[in-house]
Formats: sequence, C-alpha cells, structure tokens
Amino acid sequence: MIKTRTPDSIHQEISKMLSNGVTYIDAIVEYAKKNDLEIETVAEIVKRSSVIKEKIREEALKMKLVKRDDNRDITELC
Repeated sequence: MIKTRTPDSIHQEISKMLSNGVTYIDAIVEYAKKNDLEIETVAEIVKRSSVIKEKIREEALKMKLVKRDDNRDITELC
C-alpha cells in the first residue's frame, strides 16, 4: 500500500525529530532520506504548508542563510 504524504503527515514526523534538537532544515533532509524521496518531492509537499514554510524561513533567517526582506513573499524562496 502506498503511503499518502501530506503536509500534515510530514509535519508530524518532522516534529518528532525537532523534539530531539534537530533543525527544520535538517529534519526535512533526514525525512527525505529516510523515506527514499528526492528533496524536490518533499519540497513540493512542504510548499503547501504555510506553517512549515514559515518555520523554515525563520530558521534560515536566524542562520543567516537568506537576507531579511519583510516585503518579500516566502513563496519566492521556494
């Protein structure tokens, strides 16, 4: 049986990893590896979740991976 992956199901699995101190970005990469998925496939699912996108944006800003631009839409980063 094929497991349906939704933003909610991914978020639940990622939340488990976060409780162990893993960052959102690392958790998503680990999720992709663990489920034998291309990162682009996971990204397409993540793009549908405003919660996950915002958490990743906050983390990326904190880690200075992207420049802060309050006028820029987060979907432009995806």
